[in-house]
Amino acid sequence: MKTKFLIITTILSIVFTSCKKEADEKKEEAATPKVEKNDNFTVEMSVIADKDDNFAVYYTEDNTINFTGEKALWTGVKGQAESQKIVFDFKDAIVPTDIRFDFGLEKTQGDVILENFKCSFYGKNFEAKGADFYKYFIENKDVESQIDAAKGTITFKKAKGEFKTPFFYPQQALLDQIALITK
Repeated sequence: MKTKFLIITTILSIVFTSCKKEADEKKEEAATPKVEKNDNFTVEMSVIADKDDNFAVYYTEDNTINFTGEKALWTGVKGQAESQKIVFDFKDAIVPTDIRFDFGLEKTQGDVILENFKCSFYGKNFEAKGADFYKYFIENKDVESQIDAAKGTITFKKAKGEFKTPFFYPQQALLDQIALITK
């Protein structure tokens, strides 16, 4: 009788211990946030634009700045006073070496505020505040801008006189960051 009691006690303790381990493992899985890895190269921007518009990211894959319309991604932007995130998703295994930002075609567009931008590839990313924009892009003298270091933003001012699309070519610092995340 004593042997049966010991066997039953041993079996029950093994069952309860293994159940507790499974429950603990499930709790750990639930507590650990899952990082979503995107296999595509993506560019994200947080922007504020007064009017509906279309923004673009032009790219090359050959280490040049010979940007053409065939290698451009466009996305719509809703005119609103709140910040919105826009995403350019480079599908079909496209990995750019150089990118150029174009901030709209709408001739009556007001000021455009860039809060930040981010480039991502296979879980690696590079992110910069709008205030650091000119560390990574060449200033376009045709586009007036104002940096707000306190907010970390850059505002591209409404065009005065003849409208010119606000576009910005990359600096070497951006190319270095893209190379780091795509290695």
